[in-house]
Amino acid sequence: MSSEFDVKNALKMGLLTLVAVATTFTAVTNYQIKGLLAGGAAPSANAPAEAPAQDQNEPTKKPSEYHFGIPYEKAVKAKKPMIVLFYADWCGFCVRFMPIFEELYNNHKDQFNFVKVNVEDKKYEAAVKKYEIAAFPTVYMVNTKTDKREQLKNENFGDMAKLNELINDFYKKNK
Repeated sequence: MSSEFDVKNALKMGLLTLVAVATTFTAVTNYQIKGLLAGGAAPSANAPAEAPAQDQNEPTKKPSEYHFGIPYEKAVKAKKPMIVLFYADWCGFCVRFMPIFEELYNNHKDQFNFVKVNVEDKKYEAAVKKYEIAAFPTVYMVNTKTDKREQLKNENFGDMAKLNELINDFYKKNK
């Protein structure tokens, strides 16, 4: 039994080591490719690693620092449908998505209540479970009268025309 336990532990450690090596290799390769795409040379093994320069157009404001929309508790009781964003402040994808979400708000605030839900806030624990949130950002369009909901797919987040089309279609079906 002891040798069986040792074999299992050895296999687990081997797998963890393999994952760590693969992750490191991927990170180094991505860093080198980004350098090449930016017109520079790939850093040599002896060169000190430099942090990539921050893109001047990259948003830096945390989702919680944006002040638009209404509280979740008020939105679920309203007759107007809602668009709810589940986010975490530490999530880089959420930070980059917020200007898009703000533009959606500006385009559709007359038809929808917009809501931001910080998944780390304990008061939203039930909502996070109800919507089965497992990744961030996650956006749902919700008919608050019928609880019919439709998730906006992350693959569409970079296409404002597609997002507007999906939101308008949901509104037409659920007003």
